[in-house]
Amino acid sequence: MGSFTRLAKVKAADFRKLLSEEQSQIENERELKIKSTRLTIRRTTADLYNEYAIPKLSDTQPVPRKAPVIKRPKIPAWRKELWLKRMTDVDALTTEPLPSSSSVHIISAEEALFRKEIRQAIAQQYAILAQQAPEVSWKPLDRDKIIATWRKQLIPYQKQLRKSFDHYIVAKREWQDAEKSRWQRLTGKATKLERRADQLFFEFLEVLRFVVQALLHIVGLRAEPPNPIRSILSEKNKPALEHFRKTYDAEFSAMADIQMLEPWLNQRFDRIVQARQKRIMDWNRAHRDKKDAAQREIKRLSDLLNMKNHKVKHQVLISLSRSRSPASFPAPNPHTRHPPPGTPSPF
Repeated sequence: MGSFTRLAKVKAADFRKLLSEEQSQIENERELKIKSTRLTIRRTTADLYNEYAIPKLSDTQPVPRKAPVIKRPKIPAWRKELWLKRMTDVDALTTEPLPSSSSVHIISAEEALFRKEIRQAIAQQYAILAQQAPEVSWKPLDRDKIIATWRKQLIPYQKQLRKSFDHYIVAKREWQDAEKSRWQRLTGKATKLERRADQLFFEFLEVLRFVVQALLHIVGLRAEPPNPIRSILSEKNKPALEHFRKTYDAEFSAMADIQMLEPWLNQRFDRIVQARQKRIMDWNRAHRDKKDAAQREIKRLSDLLNMKNHKVKHQVLISLSRSRSPASFPAPNPHTRHPPPGTPSPF
């Protein structure tokens, strides 16, 4: 109390007075609370309970609602019959284990690894069966488009051959006309025209060689482009040029005559298609034994994989059934690939 009076700067007598007043006020409030809890007394009559009847329980509390009726789905007859049959099978005595309805089979890690290797081996054999000839995946050849492309590429060579042939024909006619004139024979002009006609004929054969080689290169019968035209020719080149003209007489006729060129190009296209089919058949014939062996191996591995309760160890040699995965065959461009020429060129 002394500490509080010093801190609050209040006299001790005043502080005691405040405490006494507060204590008297608390006692008065407690007395009022006790008085407020008392009931007032009143006089009652003999028929008090008749006038003020005690309410019944049903009058004071609400009537509880009825529980909702839950309608269960109707069980089909076949399901009910199956359930009853299962219940009877449960009570029946049996010596065999009940079949498991679960599709999950628990196997050991060793057996799981063995089955995985079998599936990998089967996949490799299927990859062998899926192998095909390289040309099977090529786009089919369009006859009209390819022949039109060939014809367009041959136009400048045809013009060059026709121009050289016209020069030779003009020179030959001039020489023949000079031979009819005695004066030109005596003066030696006919001899000069004959030499000029022979020279133009050699040049024409050289142009013919160039044009035919270009034809063979365009249609795929020659791998390399034609050799350039030689500007200087001698008597030594004459036998080779004559031999070339006789060897490729059909090609020369096709380039010289437009009406003969179309059948020749169609015939060449048919040969390309037949050659492709033959290469495919040869490839299938060469790989037939390998595919038959792969088919038998797939059947053997599938039977081994479908065995139940097999005790095959992981160390079983399945390396014999494995084979390398099929190597990817490159698909060359049919327009850039040229087969070897049928007849060797003397040039």
